[in-house]
Amino acid sequence: MSVTHTPRDIFDSTLTLLERLCAISSPSGDLDGLGAAARLLGDELGRRGLEVEIRQEPGEDGRPQPVLYARSGQARRAHLLAIGHLDTVLEARPPERRGEQLYATGAIDMKGGLVALVGALDLLAARGLSVPDDLVLAVVPDEEVAGHLSQKVVARLGAGARGLWVLEPGQPSGDGETLVAGRRGMFDWRLKAVGRAAHAGNAYWRGRSALNAAAEWCTRARALAAEGHGPTVNAARLVSGEAGFVANLAAGAELIGTSRQLNVVPDRAMVEGEARFLRPADGDELRERMTELAAAIAGEHDLGVDFEPGPVVPPVDPNGPGRDASLAAVEIARAAGWRLEIEEDRGGISFSNFLPDPASIPILDGLGPVGDGMHTREEYVELGSLDRRIALLAELLAAETSSPL
Repeated sequence: MSVTHTPRDIFDSTLTLLERLCAISSPSGDLDGLGAAARLLGDELGRRGLEVEIRQEPGEDGRPQPVLYARSGQARRAHLLAIGHLDTVLEARPPERRGEQLYATGAIDMKGGLVALVGALDLLAARGLSVPDDLVLAVVPDEEVAGHLSQKVVARLGAGARGLWVLEPGQPSGDGETLVAGRRGMFDWRLKAVGRAAHAGNAYWRGRSALNAAAEWCTRARALAAEGHGPTVNAARLVSGEAGFVANLAAGAELIGTSRQLNVVPDRAMVEGEARFLRPADGDELRERMTELAAAIAGEHDLGVDFEPGPVVPPVDPNGPGRDASLAAVEIARAAGWRLEIEEDRGGISFSNFLPDPASIPILDGLGPVGDGMHTREEYVELGSLDRRIALLAELLAAETSSPL
């Protein structure tokens, strides 16, 4: 392929490193593979002058997992935090170059972003420029699963950061690529309905169906969603039946597919789901309306309905303090002859949502190269995008080196 933004030798060495890193199988929970990947990346960062440490930190299950930290110079309290992860959803297959793509497990999600940063360090060195002396890179092992360590590390280091760079991939967009400026927040929720059981033949009208109430709540809650930048409500699972069945689903599983208890008006129902929103005020309003809807359904069906929202994961405002940084990145790309767009509404939760306050510092997200097939056997990175992202990261690092704190 033609390399137009990065010197050929730097691009080739970066691509080779990506192939080596992707060849290491590091699915979530594979501590040996994750450790091997962390050591390879750590060795490469160390060769480029960063102070590297791989700590064994307890995950959600208490087992120690490798977390890589790399620092430049004597990082000050108000540091520039870069974040990434080494775990993948699938086990690795041998990387394969096919024309302008590299097919490999984790090629875009997100070993490509980590390797692009390494290439950017090489590009800075080739230009005789130094790395910002307050750069802190953290690479976690569990982003693809519960994210226990991911959340802890971002919350801890983010509390003292002056900015956050997320090396997750952008997305292809027409003849360009995206940078992520906004991410939705979310909260899980649970709805419990308690009705009155009755014989469906002899006393149907004396019963109060918890299932009917829960189903109507789901339908009306769905109407609270709005296309575009509006909120969404997803009812993910509904369980209903006689109280004993709902309380002990494992024991009651034998009823499924039989005619037993079909003559009982169900007196218990439970629904679980999530809600997502782009602005904090939207989340507050949505939670209030979902709670009010539960009370209305309870009155209309003459039974008990409790709505239980979970903890809130805050959104990242696309018009927050990172707006100027995003526009600067767009201008860097334009000057280099390619198109970078600002993606204002990414639905998926990422590292930036785990900051103590995502509105407190500038955030640049989606800095990694683009491709397709994330979480599948057809995952690939566009080599032209890898070329562009190396150069973009180098320019952003150079700007941080020359700008006052």
